[in-house]
Amino acid sequence: MAKRQRPPTWLEVAIAGAGLRTAIKATTWAYEWAVTREALGHEPSVEEVADWWKQSHRTAYRDQAEFRKAFPMLDTPAKIYESEEARESVAGLARLGEKIDKWGEERRARRELDAIKAVMLRADQ
Repeated sequence: MAKRQRPPTWLEVAIAGAGLRTAIKATTWAYEWAVTREALGHEPSVEEVADWWKQSHRTAYRDQAEFRKAFPMLDTPAKIYESEEARESVAGLARLGEKIDKWGEERRARRELDAIKAVMLRADQ
């Protein structure tokens, strides 16, 4: 009786199709795409992924090209992240990113007020 083979992991698919180095870049971009999708609530464009991660658009397009090389059968990383377990893994980072962005906005909004408060102190102290 032949032993049943398990289906390959997404990483194994990427390595088989494009090699280890490209597979790492491809899966990283897929993860960035998935986190961005979770944060924005829709399938993001390459530019939206770049903007969310504060990367240049050129870098994002290069990384997407690596993804396409490793996963020529996929248009987007959506299939990789369709399971509930995979979606949960990116949801936490998306929420953290939103908290950090909100904190940054609050900090920038208070910057001038805090600066004015500091210079309104008596100069002879």
